[in-house]
Amino acid sequence: MMAPAKGPLTPPTSVVVQSLSDVLTPSRVCMLSTHSKADALDSLITVLAEAPEVGNVDALTQAIWERERLMSTGIGLGLAVPHVRLPSVSGVVMAVGISDQDIVDYESLDGHPVRAIFMIAARADQHATYLRLLSLVSAKMKDADLRQTLLALRDPTAFYSLLIGG
Repeated sequence: MMAPAKGPLTPPTSVVVQSLSDVLTPSRVCMLSTHSKADALDSLITVLAEAPEVGNVDALTQAIWERERLMSTGIGLGLAVPHVRLPSVSGVVMAVGISDQDIVDYESLDGHPVRAIFMIAARADQHATYLRLLSLVSAKMKDADLRQTLLALRDPTAFYSLLIGG
């Protein structure tokens, strides 16, 4: 049985993403205590579902899992970026989970375990904004020193501050 939409959808927004802080709040960075891809994704879906931009949790859940069935979003270097665009999302939004354990069943492109997951949801027509956010995440995480420092952190607030400022 499908759960109803969670309430009135926040009016559509056309945020121009200049910084990760435009789409990520400290409350949407969390520690994951799992080595399971399924548990990690479900935990992040729960976190992202609290964002006012997400109008239908079931649609988000279904889309994230369908995206994973098509191809793993484990991009390598210990990172995964599950991402979807949906009509039930009013604006681009992100949640981040940091695992204190290797998520070994993620099927990452480089075969290495995942330690950080950047989950992104955007409105169906926000293609350019969505690509800009993917580019910002990629650029930040290509910095090997920053990436290693972030992956070693066990405090979501410190992770957020370094990610936004680093």
